[in-house]
Amino acid sequence: MTAAIFILLALVITTVVLVISKLQSNKKRANKFMHDFGQPPDDTDYELGSIKRYASYIGSHETPGFRVDSITWNDLDMDGIFKRINVCKTSVGEEYLYNCLHELNQDDIGLLEREKLISLFTNNVEARLKTQMCLAELGKENYNSLARIVLGTNFHMLRYPLLYTALACMPILAASTLFINVYLGAALIFLTFVVNVIVYHKAKFIVDIETINIRYFSKLLYACKKLTAMEYLDSFAVSATIKENSGVFKRLSKRISQFSSIRKADFLELMIYIDILFLSDMRKYNKFMRGIGQYPRQAHALFKAVGEIDIALSIASFRKSLPAHCLPTFTEGGNMEFSDIFHPLIAQPVFNSGQFQNQNLITGSNASGKSTFIRSLAINGILAQTIYTCAAKEFKARHCLIATSMAVQDNLLGGDSYFVVEIKSLKRILEYAQKYPCACYIDEILRGTNTIERISASAAVLAHLHKQNCLCTIATHDIELTRILADKFDNYHFSESITDDGIEFDYKLKAGPSTTRNAIKLLDFMNFDKDIVKHAEKMASEL
Repeated sequence: MTAAIFILLALVITTVVLVISKLQSNKKRANKFMHDFGQPPDDTDYELGSIKRYASYIGSHETPGFRVDSITWNDLDMDGIFKRINVCKTSVGEEYLYNCLHELNQDDIGLLEREKLISLFTNNVEARLKTQMCLAELGKENYNSLARIVLGTNFHMLRYPLLYTALACMPILAASTLFINVYLGAALIFLTFVVNVIVYHKAKFIVDIETINIRYFSKLLYACKKLTAMEYLDSFAVSATIKENSGVFKRLSKRISQFSSIRKADFLELMIYIDILFLSDMRKYNKFMRGIGQYPRQAHALFKAVGEIDIALSIASFRKSLPAHCLPTFTEGGNMEFSDIFHPLIAQPVFNSGQFQNQNLITGSNASGKSTFIRSLAINGILAQTIYTCAAKEFKARHCLIATSMAVQDNLLGGDSYFVVEIKSLKRILEYAQKYPCACYIDEILRGTNTIERISASAAVLAHLHKQNCLCTIATHDIELTRILADKFDNYHFSESITDDGIEFDYKLKAGPSTTRNAIKLLDFMNFDKDIVKHAEKMASEL
């Protein structure tokens, strides 16, 4: 009796300790979420290979349409933009956000629905914290293949499922022969065990890898169940989507949870041997994967709904972390208007304002800020059409495809020179402009060839783009283009002040073409030999 009381008391104390520990852990997590909201995320080493998979599939299988291509993505360091925005609590959210930044919405409908969620989490601290805590339980699972499962691609079912059922029956048949001949029965049982051990270990590698995905899918279903119980989400489309699509997995979810979480606790050696003998994991695995694979549309809908909730939290935090932000205004014409726009990756940015009603040439000295400025415009054009947020006080533009040609490099493996890569990059922009309304941004057009041909070809390409449904913004050192294209392009510039102490840049956009050059001055300030500087100045004055 005393022993029973002692055991009961120990169980009660253990339970209380576990509950208190859980409460303290939740409180600590909640405090961290409160503190981190509106703060730029820490520099984290992302496993981007896993995060990119969903976007890679959508990009290769869905209708291309208004989608940021790989050249534009790399030109603008959109991986860096993704990391700056991403404070998602789940792998689902991270993968969904990465794809979201590629998908340019062609109308306001989806963006306005997204904005409702963002506003909820911005203004309702309790709802935000409760949702974050729920999503944190789903958490992140690096190298998961959940996107592949919900999209129904390359589905890893074990081949010959009937074979596993047949092999599982063999030990029972072998055991029945014990009543006929004990030695024969024992031999057959041993033989079936050996065969099933071999089969088990051949299939175990796939099952163990995919069990990660089964477990994560089980946690996704549990998160969906908790999210639908949150009354503040009832009026949102994501809640209706979850309720509509989770029902088909109701029967499967409990079995999946048991399979993926318990896994026949390793200390129960006997249970492991029985599992091997009857290949129960393999048979259950195929059953679960088949159960998920029957409803790829519903699984994908749940994936997107949870992803939408998670990225809304990230966007709300991103907005608060910026020195200024606005909701974009979408217009019908090809004009662009912006106030105090800036680059979101710069910690202490310089703000610029302007109104573009025509094609634009941006000239200016080296390091004066023209390249950063046109990147700011392009990035904000993407953010406006993806996360309905701009790093500016005001941003007005139309829905359009954003295309760039900036960070061109030699393609050594493909055998293409710098210039060939550059003209291929420009050609794709010309092709886009014939199909879609576009905003294109080009940094130092055709810099890979000689001056005469560069200016002639650049003027011809830009004059052609002027005729298309495309708003062009071009950063260039070639002042000659401002004269050749004076009737087609407006001119703006960035400039600097030269003092005895050095060159000072204000990084502010100004009307008109640039009238200054600073390359030789930079040689002087970088302490090049005085004879080199004087020789350069003399030749420049004679040209």
